[in-house]
Amino acid sequence: MNGVRMGDMFRQRFNAATLAAAARAQSAVPLRRAGRLTELLLVGVAACLADQPERPTCVLLGSHIGARAVSNRVVTDLIIAREAPFPYDFLATQPILAAVPLQQRFPCVANLLYQPWSDDTELHWQRMQTLARAWLLAGRCERALCGQVETTGENEHDGRWQVVEKG
Repeated sequence: MNGVRMGDMFRQRFNAATLAAAARAQSAVPLRRAGRLTELLLVGVAACLADQPERPTCVLLGSHIGARAVSNRVVTDLIIAREAPFPYDFLATQPILAAVPLQQRFPCVANLLYQPWSDDTELHWQRMQTLARAWLLAGRCERALCGQVETTGENEHDGRWQVVEKG
Protein backbone atom coordinates (compact mmCIF):
# COMPACT_ATOMS: atom_id res chain seq x y z
CA MET A 1 0.00 0.00 0.00
CA ASN A 2 2.78 2.42 -0.89
CA GLY A 3 4.45 2.48 2.51
CA VAL A 4 1.22 2.53 4.55
CA ARG A 5 0.38 -0.16 7.10
CA MET A 6 -3.22 -0.82 8.16
CA GLY A 7 -3.48 -2.07 11.76
CA ASP A 8 -6.05 -4.53 13.03
CA MET A 9 -9.47 -3.18 13.99
CA PHE A 10 -10.48 -3.43 17.61
CA ARG A 11 -13.72 -2.75 19.44
CA GLN A 12 -14.45 -1.22 22.84
CA ARG A 13 -17.74 -1.61 24.72
CA PHE A 14 -18.74 0.26 27.85
CA ASN A 15 -21.71 0.90 30.07
CA ALA A 16 -22.27 4.55 31.03
CA ALA A 17 -20.51 4.44 34.40
CA THR A 18 -17.45 2.59 33.11
CA LEU A 19 -17.16 4.88 30.09
CA ALA A 20 -17.38 8.05 32.21
CA ALA A 21 -14.72 6.75 34.62
CA ALA A 22 -12.41 5.69 31.79
CA ALA A 23 -12.79 9.06 30.04
CA ARG A 24 -12.10 11.00 33.25
CA ALA A 25 -8.97 8.90 33.78
CA GLN A 26 -7.75 9.81 30.27
CA SER A 27 -8.59 13.50 30.34
CA ALA A 28 -5.97 16.13 31.13
CA VAL A 29 -8.72 18.58 32.15
CA PRO A 30 -12.00 18.15 34.03
CA LEU A 31 -14.72 16.84 31.72
CA ARG A 32 -17.71 18.99 32.54
CA ARG A 33 -20.80 18.19 30.48
CA ALA A 34 -18.81 15.99 28.12
CA GLY A 35 -21.00 14.00 25.79
CA ARG A 36 -20.73 10.26 25.28
CA LEU A 37 -19.12 10.76 21.86
CA THR A 38 -16.35 12.82 23.48
CA GLU A 39 -15.85 10.17 26.15
CA LEU A 40 -15.70 7.41 23.53
CA LEU A 41 -13.20 9.43 21.52
CA LEU A 42 -10.89 9.95 24.50
CA VAL A 43 -10.82 6.30 25.55
CA GLY A 44 -10.50 5.10 21.95
CA VAL A 45 -7.57 7.36 21.15
CA ALA A 46 -5.94 6.44 24.47
CA ALA A 47 -6.16 2.75 23.55
CA CYS A 48 -4.72 3.40 20.09
CA LEU A 49 -1.80 5.44 21.43
CA ALA A 50 -1.00 3.33 24.51
CA ASP A 51 2.74 2.62 24.66
CA GLN A 52 3.27 4.23 21.24
CA PRO A 53 5.93 6.86 20.52
CA GLU A 54 4.94 10.50 20.01
CA ARG A 55 4.33 11.02 16.30
CA PRO A 56 2.20 13.57 14.43
CA THR A 57 -1.27 12.01 14.45
CA CYS A 58 -4.64 12.76 12.91
CA VAL A 59 -7.99 11.31 13.97
CA LEU A 60 -10.77 10.49 11.50
CA LEU A 61 -14.03 9.90 13.30
CA GLY A 62 -17.54 8.89 12.31
CA SER A 63 -20.82 7.99 13.95
CA HIS A 64 -24.21 6.65 12.87
CA ILE A 65 -25.99 8.38 15.73
CA GLY A 66 -24.37 11.74 15.09
CA ALA A 67 -24.85 15.07 16.76
CA ARG A 68 -28.50 15.51 15.76
CA ALA A 69 -29.63 12.28 17.39
CA VAL A 70 -27.65 13.04 20.54
CA SER A 71 -29.12 16.57 20.61
CA ASN A 72 -32.62 15.12 20.27
CA ARG A 73 -31.91 12.83 23.20
CA VAL A 74 -30.75 15.82 25.30
CA VAL A 75 -33.98 17.68 24.53
CA THR A 76 -36.12 14.62 25.30
CA ASP A 77 -34.28 13.97 28.57
CA LEU A 78 -34.67 17.60 29.63
CA ILE A 79 -38.38 17.65 28.76
CA ILE A 80 -38.94 14.48 30.78
CA ALA A 81 -36.98 15.99 33.68
CA ARG A 82 -38.88 19.28 33.19
CA GLU A 83 -35.67 21.26 33.02
CA ALA A 84 -34.72 24.06 30.67
CA PRO A 85 -31.81 23.20 28.34
CA PHE A 86 -28.61 25.18 28.67
CA PRO A 87 -26.38 26.06 25.72
CA TYR A 88 -23.66 23.87 27.21
CA ASP A 89 -25.99 20.86 27.02
CA PHE A 90 -26.11 21.26 23.25
CA LEU A 91 -22.41 22.08 22.91
CA ALA A 92 -21.59 18.82 24.66
CA THR A 93 -23.36 16.93 21.86
CA GLN A 94 -21.10 18.31 19.13
CA PRO A 95 -18.42 15.75 18.26
CA ILE A 96 -15.97 18.28 16.84
CA LEU A 97 -15.69 19.93 20.27
CA ALA A 98 -14.08 16.71 21.47
CA ALA A 99 -10.94 18.01 19.76
CA VAL A 100 -10.24 20.33 22.71
CA PRO A 101 -9.85 17.75 25.52
CA LEU A 102 -8.33 15.32 23.02
CA GLN A 103 -5.54 17.71 22.00
CA GLN A 104 -4.94 18.72 25.63
CA ARG A 105 -4.41 15.08 26.60
CA PHE A 106 -2.62 14.01 23.41
CA PRO A 107 -0.53 16.89 22.00
CA CYS A 108 0.57 14.67 19.10
CA VAL A 109 -2.97 14.89 17.66
CA ALA A 110 -2.86 17.74 15.18
CA ASN A 111 -6.13 17.16 13.29
CA LEU A 112 -9.59 15.78 14.01
CA LEU A 113 -12.13 15.27 11.25
CA TYR A 114 -15.68 14.21 12.10
CA GLN A 115 -17.79 12.65 9.37
CA PRO A 116 -21.43 11.62 9.74
CA TRP A 117 -21.65 7.90 9.11
CA SER A 118 -23.47 6.70 6.01
CA ASP A 119 -25.77 3.68 5.93
CA ASP A 120 -23.05 1.74 4.12
CA THR A 121 -20.58 0.89 6.89
CA GLU A 122 -18.08 -0.79 4.56
CA LEU A 123 -18.03 2.23 2.23
CA HIS A 124 -17.51 4.61 5.15
CA TRP A 125 -14.54 2.63 6.46
CA GLN A 126 -13.05 2.58 2.95
CA ARG A 127 -13.41 6.38 2.71
CA MET A 128 -11.72 6.88 6.09
CA GLN A 129 -8.90 4.49 5.20
CA THR A 130 -8.40 6.19 1.82
CA LEU A 131 -8.30 9.63 3.42
CA ALA A 132 -5.89 8.37 6.10
CA ARG A 133 -3.63 6.89 3.41
CA ALA A 134 -3.71 10.16 1.42
CA TRP A 135 -2.83 12.25 4.48
CA LEU A 136 0.02 9.91 5.39
CA LEU A 137 1.47 9.88 1.87
CA ALA A 138 1.15 13.68 1.62
CA GLY A 139 3.09 14.07 4.87
CA ARG A 140 0.24 15.67 6.85
CA CYS A 141 0.80 13.14 9.64
CA GLU A 142 2.73 9.97 10.42
CA ARG A 143 -0.16 8.09 11.98
CA ALA A 144 -3.94 8.21 11.47
CA LEU A 145 -6.54 6.83 13.84
CA CYS A 146 -9.83 5.85 12.22
CA GLY A 147 -12.79 5.41 14.55
CA GLN A 148 -16.51 4.83 14.71
CA VAL A 149 -18.18 5.77 18.01
CA GLU A 150 -21.78 4.95 18.86
CA THR A 151 -24.15 5.33 21.73
CA THR A 152 -26.31 2.32 20.95
CA GLY A 153 -28.66 2.44 23.89
CA GLU A 154 -29.31 4.07 27.21
CA ASN A 155 -26.36 2.24 28.72
CA GLU A 156 -24.42 0.81 25.75
CA HIS A 157 -21.51 2.65 24.18
CA ASP A 158 -19.23 1.24 21.47
CA GLY A 159 -16.11 2.28 19.64
CA ARG A 160 -14.34 0.63 16.70
CA TRP A 161 -10.80 1.73 15.94
CA GLN A 162 -8.00 1.14 13.46
CA VAL A 163 -4.50 2.62 13.37
CA VAL A 164 -3.06 3.46 9.94
CA GLU A 165 0.67 4.27 9.86
CA LYS A 166 3.53 4.94 7.52
CA GLY A 167 5.16 1.57 6.99
